Amino acid sequence: MVNIIRFLTTFAVVAASFAVSAQDIHFSQYLNSPMNLGPGMTGIFGGDTRFTANYRNQFYRVPVPYTTFSGVVENKFYLQKQRYDRYLTGGLILNHDRQGDLRLTSLQIGIPVSYTIPLANRTNPVAHNFITVGVVPMFGQRSFGTNKFTFDAQYVDCMFDPGAAINESQFLESNSLNYFDVSGGINYRWQAKAYRSKIDLGAGWHHINRPKHDFWQGDDQVRLQRRLAVYTSLLFQVGSKVDLVGQGLWQKQGEYRQVAFGGGARIHLNQQPYHEFALQIGANYRKTYNSAIIPHIEGHFRTWTVGLSYDINLLNINGASSPITSDIRRGGPEVAVIYRLYKVKPLSKFKSCPII
Repeated sequence: MVNIIRFLTTFAVVAASFAVSAQDIHFSQYLNSPMNLGPGMTGIFGGDTRFTANYRNQFYRVPVPYTTFSGVVENKFYLQKQRYDRYLTGGLILNHDRQGDLRLTSLQIGIPVSYTIPLANRTNPVAHNFITVGVVPMFGQRSFGTNKFTFDAQYVDCMFDPGAAINESQFLESNSLNYFDVSGGINYRWQAKAYRSKIDLGAGWHHINRPKHDFWQGDDQVRLQRRLAVYTSLLFQVGSKVDLVGQGLWQKQGEYRQVAFGGGARIHLNQQPYHEFALQIGANYRKTYNSAIIPHIEGHFRTWTVGLSYDINLLNINGASSPITSDIRRGGPEVAVIYRLYKVKPLSKFKSCPII
């Protein structure tokens, strides 16, 4: 029974990987992977340069492992001297995703670019308001291994013959594919001047040009579905040492839908300059074709952020009770690391960046 479930799960994952409505990589800590959430998040951080790394590992005992890595660097370019609320941001993003026994691999390299401007504060002089518009041109490659391909025609007299003809009239044109992709987005930031409170609200429109995304022969090309992501992030200071945080996400890509939301509390354990340390604890709920509860913990030390989470998937295969079912329930771990760099400015020209 366990072997049957393993086979069915492996087949389902591989089939989904080649399907018309193939989905993008995703992270449970979506706010800690801002470039994959929406290009409008480019440059929305305190400081001058930001480094972001995300790693996810799931279904590693199915055995159809998913391993996903994303690395991003962003840098701000200020348009006026001594003014840090209007700027361009440029960077580099690298995504790498590998799935299953066939090692279906996706590699993406993009150049995120955004422009941030402040909005007039005549009606609300105690807050900052910013609009950011971003775009990410990206080059991608998909590939897979063929050394583990088997077909029913290779079983001769109930024995597997790897040299037998596969007898497939329509087969894959190639085991690799290169493509060009474009995504865009917009973000609105409200930020209190005297407190830590802030709100982000935005949307990302991914795969605007719908690049070719299959390996099959013939004229009927499979195009990558556009993905619309609408998100919000909330942080409200409720005490000198306590903040309440919340987030929400709605995504649509082809027939695929995702809703995720959650919250938590951030406690500032040390507020001395250059020794700041805060601990954030919370949980998210994600609803897709299956649901998941995602507890997470974050440490904020000076300009470092380290986030840890673990998906507790609620998927149950026909009510079966087996090791494979418990593995799926356990989901997989995810790690996010963010580092922000503040460049030293001359004392006569120093003015702190208004975005925190």
